[in-house]
Amino acid sequence: MNGYSDGCFNLIISGGCPGGINMAADLFLLNKYKIADDFSSRPTLRLYYFSPPALSLGFFQEDKDKDIGESIILKAKNKNYNIVRRPTGGRAVLHKNEITYCVVSSYKSGIFAGKLLETYKKVGEFLYLFFTGLGLNPDNGLYRQGGKKIDKAGKKSDFNCFLKAHPYEITFGGKKICGNSQRRSETAFLQHGSIYIDYNPLEHIELFEDGNFNAEYFNNITGIKQELEKAGVNFVPNALDFDNLSEIMINSFRDAYNLNPVKASLRELEGNFGFA
Repeated sequence: MNGYSDGCFNLIISGGCPGGINMAADLFLLNKYKIADDFSSRPTLRLYYFSPPALSLGFFQEDKDKDIGESIILKAKNKNYNIVRRPTGGRAVLHKNEITYCVVSSYKSGIFAGKLLETYKKVGEFLYLFFTGLGLNPDNGLYRQGGKKIDKAGKKSDFNCFLKAHPYEITFGGKKICGNSQRRSETAFLQHGSIYIDYNPLEHIELFEDGNFNAEYFNNITGIKQELEKAGVNFVPNALDFDNLSEIMINSFRDAYNLNPVKASLRELEGNFGFA
């Protein structure tokens, strides 16, 4: 049993949006669970990416990172990246060549009920199916047992979310592929995470490390394309398009929780909010 009367989940496919719009949309969905009981009767899955690329900062990213942060933000602005603060915690993420998911639901009842790590674990179930649906084999059991911690080297690296895997995050050979963060209201949670499709470590070194070589960006982070090539999985280039990856992710959510998708849109929920 999935705990939902109609056996469905809300599906919102937003595509490419600016960073500020994406973060406002996720927070808007979380707030809908406070004021709209009909919407909160189902979990919601929203899929999107950042267009143009963006640098997002964690809501609670600390002042001790100020000097480094200002330098990184200036470089990001010079590259015409959006700069945005997430409604969730964690550290900075470069949103480029990736797909992002957002899950919003009650943590008081239903399949995502539980404390923070219990919810992380439950969300990890559909992400695990997403990667196996691509023909990949994530590190065995790490998303259940608590992800392998990746050591950091120095203050600059401490600014980047992807250089540490937290409990129930999926890894490949110890390499992190998806950065996840969560926020909770009185009754509901928002969890979103970015999955690198084609990871270029040199872009990250240039932004986060002033171009100074840091092997951590080769040893601790990976992407879908890199893991497919490593595993010898044959794929055509458009297999990594947003639409194709979204379909696999939708099916993974459906199968993980025995729920059927019902298409929704932010425009339907709030006609003047400005979302497509």
